[in-house]
Amino acid sequence: MGKFTGYLICTDCDGTLTYEPGKVSQENAEAIRYFQKEGGLFTLATGRFPDHAKLFEGQFKVNAPIVSLNGAVIYDEKRDRIIKTWHMNRKKTLELLTYVNDNWKEAETYWVNTISKDGKFESAHFDSKEHKGEPKALARFMDSLDSEPLKILLFQNENITPKLQKDLKEKFGEDFIFDLSWPEGIEVNSAHSGKGAAVRYMKEHLGIDIHTTLGIGDYENDISLLECADIGYAVGNAIPYVKKIADRITVKNTENAIARIIMELGQL
Repeated sequence: MGKFTGYLICTDCDGTLTYEPGKVSQENAEAIRYFQKEGGLFTLATGRFPDHAKLFEGQFKVNAPIVSLNGAVIYDEKRDRIIKTWHMNRKKTLELLTYVNDNWKEAETYWVNTISKDGKFESAHFDSKEHKGEPKALARFMDSLDSEPLKILLFQNENITPKLQKDLKEKFGEDFIFDLSWPEGIEVNSAHSGKGAAVRYMKEHLGIDIHTTLGIGDYENDISLLECADIGYAVGNAIPYVKKIADRITVKNTENAIARIIMELGQL
């Protein structure tokens, strides 16, 4: 047994683990390898696809299942298999996108993340500008998907993002989560999913020997992760509300936040 046996670290990627997209500092990578060598489990809780972890393989490899697409998927990279998914109902998703299409002209581009017939993760794109005057285009687009959606990205001008998010929460909040991870986009997931729900599932159903979970993040889509974790960390560059609900606040992502957290954990 090592000093970190029984600990699970689940970290967001962009703005938390990385100092710029896809880039992990040498200090963070060394700390992660040390943490794992001493028995700790380290993985990602990200809005991206599971294969995003491959970007870091030259520096470290995750040694626990990956929480991806904001908690819509738990993926076992070692065995190359999907453990759990939280899909969105296709009919209700069409109702949501139709409402956005009809009432929010500023939200003109939608990306839908799903799983193809051959079991691969993929993104499908719909641009309302290209289909203006085609009332059935959105329905045809949804019918073309191989499976029910896992996550939707809505792109719009950041000036309308808060109003759009508020409107969608009021009208569709029973079925969907509407989180921000950057000012120009809203990420939509099943109301039953989320990074926190995925980590909770891992602890309860995967037979992993964990006594303490650490969740680390910076933006709205990380809130459930921090709330679910035994210790929720906000990085120094996190938005104010994430800092408010966090158990602890560490340094900025550009200041080797993961290494700092692991160092502090080793001193407990």
